[in-house]
Amino acid sequence: MIDREQLEVINDRKGDWPPVMDYRSFAEWIGVDATVVYAWIRRAYIPAVKIGRYQMINVVALIDELRDGDL
Repeated sequence: MIDREQLEVINDRKGDWPPVMDYRSFAEWIGVDATVVYAWIRRAYIPAVKIGRYQMINVVALIDELRDGDL
């Protein structure tokens, strides 16, 4: 579950992120390897949508899940 300090960071940075991001950019943004993020998508650990042939991380849904403690 997300702790209070992390929630404050999320709330402070609200609006600093796009609603969706390709998985490679997302991986770079959070500092993990792109193959890790792709595996998270395949296992449905993080919310993603397919737009055309691209897997996009639904950043808004991810932030909401983090805030609600659903992850």
